[in-house]
Amino acid sequence: MSTPEQLNKPADRKEPTPMRVYVKGRIEQSRLFDGSRFTRIITPAPDAYSRPQVIEIKSKQRLGEKGDEIAVVCALGGYQRKPYQVTDKETGERVTLVPVDHTLEAVEQS
Repeated sequence: MSTPEQLNKPADRKEPTPMRVYVKGRIEQSRLFDGSRFTRIITPAPDAYSRPQVIEIKSKQRLGEKGDEIAVVCALGGYQRKPYQVTDKETGERVTLVPVDHTLEAVEQS
């Protein structure tokens, strides 16, 4: 008998690499900051009724020129920001929220 994981996985597909993301889209902007290049990418919308996603990828080298369509593998990262207190409007309870930011860094060949 097959497990649920086996049923949901195509037989010819490789196991994904942990903490890697495949990004495909068009370059909107590129900037240099503190020795690193930051490239803003707009991705195709999943369907006609949704908005495209906008992400930023950090890299050592330029990924392309404005308007170029690119595909790049990125390392997924992230970090916590400063926690802060908020009051739940329904219960009045004070809770601590800890914002988390995600980062994408291009996996570049040496």
